[in-house]
Amino acid sequence: MGRKPDDSARRPLPPTGLDEAAPSRHRNPRHREAAQGGEQQRMNPYQSVEFHAPCGHLISAPADRVGQDVRCPHCHQVARVPAAEVPYASAVPLPAGAAEPAALTALYVTALIGGLLGAGLVYFVMFDEFSETELVSITPLWFFPIVFGLYGFASQRLLRRIATGRARDLKEAAGMSIDVAGYWAALVLFPFLVLKWRSSLLVSLAAALFWAVLLWLFFMLLFPSL
Repeated sequence: MGRKPDDSARRPLPPTGLDEAAPSRHRNPRHREAAQGGEQQRMNPYQSVEFHAPCGHLISAPADRVGQDVRCPHCHQVARVPAAEVPYASAVPLPAGAAEPAALTALYVTALIGGLLGAGLVYFVMFDEFSETELVSITPLWFFPIVFGLYGFASQRLLRRIATGRARDLKEAAGMSIDVAGYWAALVLFPFLVLKWRSSLLVSLAAALFWAVLLWLFFMLLFPSL
């Protein structure tokens, strides 16, 4: 009996799942995004990703920080490191924090205006009616409200920087103003460099007390010798 011919060579080979499936792997956009995400995860962590922060400055971050939050060294805003093909990063929305009561702002405005009106009344209207000793004794009556109002506004502005994520504490927020205005501003902002409170009322009271002590030392030690 003759041997049955082997027709296995003429049978089509089963698909291997490599060549045939390769062209169709990325037809679905979701599959393409997943593949790109896997490639990003396998990115060399020693590489750096350069992108533009919300302020426009070009900054770089390690490749393994993609998707994480970093702080821009120029504007101090928090931005999320984008993928390598995205040149710009969007600012990360942060909780703005509870706004201080409007009554505090009204208090600072009233104190500032009252102090300025008191100083104008004493030195421009009733100056001749007071002796030198009386002028010295009533100085705190207009000086303290002015300082309290000014530091109230300044502390609210600095605390707003903390609430928006531009600064971590009061010292860093004051340091940003010193960098812009110059080192002479450190004398005015000195109370903010040592205080850590998150209440503008407490900060402004402490700052006004600080300057009140300096004023008292001036009148007690230096003024008599002038």
